[in-house]
Amino acid sequence: MMLQNTRKAIFYFLYAYWIVTILGTLMTVLFAYLFDPPSPEALGVTASQAPAYLMTIPYHPLLNLVVWPWFAWLYLRNVPGLRTPGNEELRLWAFWAVITIVIDLIGWVLIPHPWAMTFKEFYVDYQPWITMIYLIIFVTPIAILTLVKRQQMA
Repeated sequence: MMLQNTRKAIFYFLYAYWIVTILGTLMTVLFAYLFDPPSPEALGVTASQAPAYLMTIPYHPLLNLVVWPWFAWLYLRNVPGLRTPGNEELRLWAFWAVITIVIDLIGWVLIPHPWAMTFKEFYVDYQPWITMIYLIIFVTPIAILTLVKRQQMA
């Protein structure tokens, strides 16, 4: 049950993950500039509780919806023999699901840094947004298969 090209799947995953992270950070900086909310230091809260960041949270699924389909398409478009559901796209879904959950847990909860969150902040308080983001990441390979199949049939 291995992917046809694990290295390429990791490569595309990392690109998508970093692009979404960078876009989210840039969006927070933009909101801070445009709306001039109090800084986290002024409020005595962590960066993950900064008003500028909290204002961007509803837009995080949209960032993911724009980025992840492109990278799923890049991976799946040249997979030989991709004709029916249940093959490579499901393996990619499972692979990306495991990697996302592990990286999020380690990078956003376990490793201390200015943007780190507690387990509750990330998995409870960040609802429904984190669930929507995970659904977008996990369902994207299956949705993209439909587009790839249509291209191959045309």
